[in-house]
Amino acid sequence: MSVVRRFLDLSNAHLTKEDRALLEACAGRDTGELLCASTPYGWFVFACEERPQISDTLWALFQEARQHGCEYLLFDRDAAEIDGFPVFDWDVEEITTETEEGKEKEQTEAG
Repeated sequence: MSVVRRFLDLSNAHLTKEDRALLEACAGRDTGELLCASTPYGWFVFACEERPQISDTLWALFQEARQHGCEYLLFDRDAAEIDGFPVFDWDVEEITTETEEGKEKEQTEAG
């Protein structure tokens, strides 16, 4: 019997430099906490129900996926950004958040 599962398709831009490094380090390995696979353009990640050691931003994305009935997230370079979640520039850690006055950007140098 086949089982169909849902996943949340979202932009890599929602990942911080640290989140990207974590997913790459965990890809294809049994870490006991985080299950993910690397793709040519991002990562396919199981949305754990219990919080592993991940950033608040990544955890919020896991919860968003679960709220929509998804068990997985597909981070992809060509996928759309999700409104209300931070966006990070891959060259410069640029954080974009939605505010009532419009979009506000804060730039910090990438380490």
